[in-house]
Amino acid sequence: MKEIKNPLVANIDRSNGNIEISIAKKYSETEEAMFKSFMSMCEMDDDALVDTKDMDDEMTGKTCAMQYDKMRAMMNEVGKGGLTPAQKKLPPALQKAILEKMKKEGNMDEEAEAAYSKLLSKDDQKKKETVIEEEMKKVDNPKK
Repeated sequence: MKEIKNPLVANIDRSNGNIEISIAKKYSETEEAMFKSFMSMCEMDDDALVDTKDMDDEMTGKTCAMQYDKMRAMMNEVGKGGLTPAQKKLPPALQKAILEKMKKEGNMDEEAEAAYSKLLSKDDQKKKETVIEEEMKKVDNPKK
């Protein structure tokens, strides 16, 4: 599985006869998790967020990155108490990433916290296994 990285942005300032170049990550640390979640979902499912059916891996990555830039403002909106109506239409994994970002930034209230706990996947929740007694068999000497 390929690692999704936060893209770098270079700024070049050519003023006063000097050239100043600065290179920085495109997205903040709190937004980076949301970007990675978006990209992994977009690249894995051809119809999830943008149609990438007839594209190779490189073109799919570029198309997904462009789609993220188009949807970025909507995904970074802070709604009263949680997700905005537009954010509620996104896939659950993206909703979870948006709520995690809100939590890191301190923009989460009780309603958003409740929505976040509902979105926790079954992997994140505690698992409880039950075994039916009839299915269990006692083996006295297992090597025979």
